[in-house]
Amino acid sequence: MARLEQADLNALHRAYRWAYLAGLALCVFWPLMLQLVFTSFIAPGQNPPGGVVKQLGYTFTGLVLLCAAFVTWRWGKVRAGFGGLESAQRPKTLAREILLYSALFELSCFLGLAYWALAGLEGLRFARSFIVLTSIMFFCFVPRFEAWRRAAEGEA
Repeated sequence: MARLEQADLNALHRAYRWAYLAGLALCVFWPLMLQLVFTSFIAPGQNPPGGVVKQLGYTFTGLVLLCAAFVTWRWGKVRAGFGGLESAQRPKTLAREILLYSALFELSCFLGLAYWALAGLEGLRFARSFIVLTSIMFFCFVPRFEAWRRAAEGEA
């Protein structure tokens, strides 16, 4: 277990703050805005939420779960090799990973909009569920700074 130098820790923390802030904008503030205004700029679909629309909803749910599983798997791989990276590479890797995770979680938001465009008012609660899942997954699956610090120091 190697302790990080203060300069490395500061660089890591700065990269974390900016990437996490961008992730918050993408996965929290944007879905919140969509929750407030999405019914006014996307026409509701006229399809009943059964048959093909229902199957697409199941597919969308599977894609969202697949994104969460992929992020969990990838974080494990990144965490295992993070301590072995050069100190100059760590902030870039941290920022890239947080932004990648945020972008993958944003997919749920777009699937919610697609479900709204398909099912309309009858599928409103499901569409909103997909949109709110973006924020929930961001807070549950994006590693906090302490996890990155421990990974950089070689802790499990």
